Amino acid sequence: MLLMGLDRTSAVPVYRQIYQRVARLVDDGTLQPGSRLPASRNLADTLGVNRSTVVRAYQELWALGYLESRPGSYSTVRQRMKPQGGDETPRSGLIDWERHSAPPARAVHGELQRLTAQRTRPTARAVNFATLAADRMLSPVDDFRRAVRQALLADGRDLLDYGDPAGYRPLRETIAQRLRVHGVTVSADEVLITSGSQHGIDLVLRLLAGPGSEVIVEAPTYALAIPLFRLHNVRVREVPMRSDGMDLDVLERALASNRPALVYTMPNFQNPTGVTTSHAHRERLLALCEARRVPILEDGFEEELKYFGKCVLPLKSMDTGGIVIYAGTFSKVVFPGLRIGWLAADRECIERLLAISRFTVLSPNVVSQAAVHRFCAGGAYEDHLRRVHRAYRRRMATLLTGLRRHLPAAGVRWTQPVGGYTLMLWVDTAMREAELDDRLGRAGVLLVPGSSFFVSEQGEVTFRLSIANLTAEEIEEGCRRLGRVLAQAVEG
Repeated sequence: MLLMGLDRTSAVPVYRQIYQRVARLVDDGTLQPGSRLPASRNLADTLGVNRSTVVRAYQELWALGYLESRPGSYSTVRQRMKPQGGDETPRSGLIDWERHSAPPARAVHGELQRLTAQRTRPTARAVNFATLAADRMLSPVDDFRRAVRQALLADGRDLLDYGDPAGYRPLRETIAQRLRVHGVTVSADEVLITSGSQHGIDLVLRLLAGPGSEVIVEAPTYALAIPLFRLHNVRVREVPMRSDGMDLDVLERALASNRPALVYTMPNFQNPTGVTTSHAHRERLLALCEARRVPILEDGFEEELKYFGKCVLPLKSMDTGGIVIYAGTFSKVVFPGLRIGWLAADRECIERLLAISRFTVLSPNVVSQAAVHRFCAGGAYEDHLRRVHRAYRRRMATLLTGLRRHLPAAGVRWTQPVGGYTLMLWVDTAMREAELDDRLGRAGVLLVPGSSFFVSEQGEVTFRLSIANLTAEEIEEGCRRLGRVLAQAVEG
């Protein structure tokens, strides 16, 4: 006979008291595998409860693996695998995940570990020129809160359903309209919303770059694109960056020797160098790729952040042959956490990219896209852009002035960006890059080593500086610290 005491005054339901008591008896070995439990009617009579209460308890025990039960038969205790337990102590499993992982996955895992180690360096007293994410202190929290509220009040039920795989159509129309301001003539049907520009790059690689194919990139290039190339198992061919952009003579020879899957470029405020190419440079780049019918992926991640001089129209604005895929994002100006970007391209290209996206993410985050649309359509985006321009124009001017004032006159050079967040620094020193990076960290100034932005090994010692999360005062102090360390490095 199965005896147990029930507490009728307890907040714990009776059925739960029953299955917890039986589970304890099994766990401590009192009830052995094969033991037969009383019929639900008999146990209910013994305990003075409704039969449905016992049936529910038995169902819970069956779901947890304690019982075997067949219709018209008794429930019996089964041999149950021991669960993991509640502690979080690391255990060695049966699978060697390093050995079982595909080579590209192993490569990006190592890259993530390296980046994580970089991010966790001590920063308490450091001036952090490494961070590229937009300054949270400039975030338009109140304006965006209103946009979210407006979107939910107007279309709440529709927004909580699955959305158009191409993205929220009003937002695509808004993006198409903004692109027309930059000379890019596209319709909403030629725009695909992505989960940030990184997702856009991934989609383009899935479409165009099979394993073993060649992709041409600038050297240096966007650091987080490099692991994507490795993940897709493509061969990366680097074309050196000059003061006026990608070396087009080298590109021409590369295109003549082999037709790559695509050319990846950042014509405006290139990350990491900050270089912006001229109209003539863009025309020649486009002509070279048109002649070989090679697609171009134009990364316009900081297109809106022009501070000095006249704007140069995007490559996509000159694209009469439909070979340019333009990648844009809201992340670098307003919304890093929302992960909303877009691709603009020839309609057939967008349809093929959409097919890939449809079967990988199924449906976009419609609520956030609708809120961003309201934010833009109501004029808050333009207001925010003006505030951001004022802040970052001052920061970039402070950085350029601080470098001239505090860095050695010889042995160090840097780019002169006209917009964006970043510039690149070259140091003529006998030190290794890692050693100099360590000295800079101990002096309280954090930069990103230039090797992060190259696929191949480089002989030069370089660093990227970003103004994204620093005040003018912090930038000035950072330049002072940087100057003291680099003076010693150049002399030594």
